[in-house]
Amino acid sequence: MGDRKRVNVEGDRLSSLPDDLIHKILSFVSIKQAVETSVLSPRWKYIWTSMPYLNFSNQDFWTLLTFSEFVKHVLSGRNNQIKVSSVDLTFIGTVRQKFVTRIMKYAFSHDVQQLNITCLSAKMLDTTRFHSRSLKHFTLTGSSHKLTCRSPTTWKMQALATLNLYCVTLHDANTDK
Repeated sequence: MGDRKRVNVEGDRLSSLPDDLIHKILSFVSIKQAVETSVLSPRWKYIWTSMPYLNFSNQDFWTLLTFSEFVKHVLSGRNNQIKVSSVDLTFIGTVRQKFVTRIMKYAFSHDVQQLNITCLSAKMLDTTRFHSRSLKHFTLTGSSHKLTCRSPTTWKMQALATLNLYCVTLHDANTDK
């Protein structure tokens, strides 16, 4: 057998990372996984509360009810002094419009700059209440079955620079057609 050297590392290296770097690392996982990292060390216990990137996906949950409760917990436990730079919302199945609106209101009230919504089997989404002064990039993706969105004749998004629509049909909210 070869000689193995044992390296003794002093302290907790994860805890010494700056918040910005931890946030960047956690931006690649769902917010559920980010919350789960709170068990890594005392320093990480509340790091999720200051995440500027919120990646919500109901694929991490057995039911839409538990997903909804988790989202409510995250939004109520989050540090409201921190702006939200990016929100990703992915869901399969039908979700209540009120649920989506709650997330959007929260994001817009915290100056979100990038919003990605992926609806993988919902048929209809009401976007008439999407108003933001800070939103710069908006991507809306439906499934191959096409997503129909009720939209006003004008969206109040003064800063919008990029709009991406994939498998989406816009429906004028002022008509029945």
